[in-house]
Amino acid sequence: PAQAAPAEPVAAPAAPAEPAAPAAPAGDVQGTSVVLPALGESVQEGTVTRWLKQEGDTVEADEPLLEVSTDKVDTEIPAPIGGVLLKITVAEDETVEVGAELAVIGAP
Repeated sequence: PAQAAPAEPVAAPAAPAEPAAPAAPAGDVQGTSVVLPALGESVQEGTVTRWLKQEGDTVEADEPLLEVSTDKVDTEIPAPIGGVLLKITVAEDETVEVGAELAVIGAP
């Protein structure tokens, strides 16, 4: 019973992945959020392994932005829209939950 209690607080913070994302616009960066997609049914989180673009770079829609590693797959995340990469919100080697904001793309 002593071990069952710590497991619940760990499970609870995993669920509110969405409320964490709206905190990012506090930096007054307006644009389209790039979020970590669900890369598999059981995938809960991913680690940014490498950014292929830097802040200030122009990106095309569907152009690979970054590489992500999960326990199931390593893949590239494409830009949802074309524009300028305004802000990278997750650094390389950081692990985030599905739905977390990775970056913000603004109008060119």
